[in-house]
Amino acid sequence: MKEVQQERAIATRQHLIVSAAAVFDAEGFAGASLGKIIEQAGTTRGALHFHFPAKESLAVAVLREHNDRMTAVVERISRSGRTALEQIVKISRTTARMIDEDVVVRAGTRLLMELTYTGDLPVGYRLWIDACEEKVRQAVEDGDIVPNVSPQAVAYLVISTLAGVQMVSSVLSGRDDLDRRVEEMWEILLLGLVPADRKGKVAGLLNPGVPGTA
Repeated sequence: MKEVQQERAIATRQHLIVSAAAVFDAEGFAGASLGKIIEQAGTTRGALHFHFPAKESLAVAVLREHNDRMTAVVERISRSGRTALEQIVKISRTTARMIDEDVVVRAGTRLLMELTYTGDLPVGYRLWIDACEEKVRQAVEDGDIVPNVSPQAVAYLVISTLAGVQMVSSVLSGRDDLDRRVEEMWEILLLGLVPADRKGKVAGLLNPGVPGTA
């Protein structure tokens, strides 16, 4: 009986996180209210407060779930056997797709832009920059990225550019052109990052199936 209650509590908590994510995605942190989240979840105020005492704690939970889902993506692609450069491109494409399809990732992305948390909450941008930097270093060692660049600077540029691309795409097209914009981003970045003797790799890394790309 105790295990059943625990499973039910976990399922209820997850349902509340997803419901809150839907409201944060639609309304932003400032526009979201506990009343709207309760309505979205189809629950009661008491049930909500049992798991989350305030809107801030819900936002933290959504951000943690966002980070967990994206960390799982990085770990899965890291085990794929692709080169480090291929992994960076694949992770960015997958991130764009998840922002479009996964309400928790989409809400977490919006909250990251709207809020700054301190303390023990792992802020997403820092995590992604650090993970990307490690892969850039490996790509330099592999000879797939020119050696005279700062891996930290490249990682910062990639993550910042991807964040900006998805934000502008969301505003201008409702993310309808996000895949194409990510491909255009990589078409430009790879031309500057890949050594001259490996330029043939650029065409192989780009996705010719995305409309509007070379």
